[in-house]
Amino acid sequence: MSETVLDAVRGDTKASLILSGLELFSTQGLDAVSMRTINAHAGARNASAVHYHFGSKMGMVKAIIEFLKSQLDVHRLPMVTSLEARAAAGEPLTVREILGANYWPYLRLYEDPQLGRHGVLFLARLHTDIDPETQTLLNQDAHGIPARLDALLAQALPELSDQERRTRYIYSWSLTLHGLAAGGTWKNTSLGDLRTGSAQASHERLLDYLVGGMTAPGSGKA
Repeated sequence: MSETVLDAVRGDTKASLILSGLELFSTQGLDAVSMRTINAHAGARNASAVHYHFGSKMGMVKAIIEFLKSQLDVHRLPMVTSLEARAAAGEPLTVREILGANYWPYLRLYEDPQLGRHGVLFLARLHTDIDPETQTLLNQDAHGIPARLDALLAQALPELSDQERRTRYIYSWSLTLHGLAAGGTWKNTSLGDLRTGSAQASHERLLDYLVGGMTAPGSGKA
């Protein structure tokens, strides 16, 4: 988390509510957390603080998503912009580089000492929520990052149809969220201890898997 966000949390009730909501939603789920619980967790003096700042629980969910995406964009925007400039200059891009522009910012979010795993856990929970309103909020992106990465992938993987390429990209995004959210579970698996020698090696292994899925030969079936 940036220092400016930390400063805001220290003196800003709205920012404190966002971080409290993030922690509670990520660990307990949307349905299990009340607006009153968020108020109490944030230490808000006004019992109606969440309603005052966000209007409703879904208003708070929207604010949390926007907050997390602003943190992701600190890393995503420069990476995507750089890739686009290289592609415009005629330089071929690898699928690993393109997927990395989505993957590594989520890893940075996961490793943030203030947000910890809560940000990734929250987004992973939302991803499995089939409520149309929740999905609409999750799909909004102020900078059009998914469409911009899809355009780059279309150049790198011309053999894939639009539907196949986009489906694989959504798979990769989903696996990024759930793979990071499940971090720390590799010691006890059905196949034994699968931990790597370092966190970096573990993260590279997940990216290897995502690239493999993105570049695999198609079945030829629509």
